[in-house]
Amino acid sequence: MIPHIPWPLTLIVVLTNVAIPFIAWRVFAAHATRRVSIGAALFLFGWLALGLLLAPVPASLLARDRFYLTPLIPVFALASLLVTAAALLLSREVRDAVRTASLPAIVGLQFYRALGAVFVILYAMGQLPGHFALPAGWGDVFVGLTAPLVALALSRRARGARTLALAWNTFGLLDLVVAVGMGTGYLAPLLAPELGARVPPVAGMGVFPLVLIPTFLVPLSFILHLIAIGRLVAESRTTARLIPHPAR
Repeated sequence: MIPHIPWPLTLIVVLTNVAIPFIAWRVFAAHATRRVSIGAALFLFGWLALGLLLAPVPASLLARDRFYLTPLIPVFALASLLVTAAALLLSREVRDAVRTASLPAIVGLQFYRALGAVFVILYAMGQLPGHFALPAGWGDVFVGLTAPLVALALSRRARGARTLALAWNTFGLLDLVVAVGMGTGYLAPLLAPELGARVPPVAGMGVFPLVLIPTFLVPLSFILHLIAIGRLVAESRTTARLIPHPAR
């Protein structure tokens, strides 16, 4: 089923996707060199622009079978992760920019995950299937609304803040895996066996404007979670080395 998405929800999805790359760029370019700052801007805004230009319209999927999944989603997801990994491996300047970026800001940035409320609204309107919309929607709402709280704990260096942030990032990753698995239909037979052995992908996530979420926001969330976890682990190791061990 290709959903009918009211224009206010379309506007919310599009404006969120336009705002996020600018905020992410400000977070990572704050202490970066000019070259890295320009490269990050080109990557983020170019990535989003391609998604906007290539996003299928509902009419393009009407003649497809119900198991069709636009290749735009896996291509964009894999390409963005590979480009990020290559930049981190090949450029010390990029690694320095990631290392010096504000960790609370990296975590708090994911407040945009509250956009998952759109899935719940569309489910209530009968426009998205519940096996996808409910776990993906409520999971994203939880991650998004708690992101500022975790960021605040980190910024104030509250006791147990790093452990809390590590647990939050791990949950955020699992939520994304479940959402992608249910949206594509691959995890549905495992998590919702009552649906049958083969479940078609959620067609609405493959057309404009919802396609911007799996092609841009979901891979970006994966990247942010992995960066945050890497930073947390590295900082924990540094702290452990600095703590003096009792003499034997």
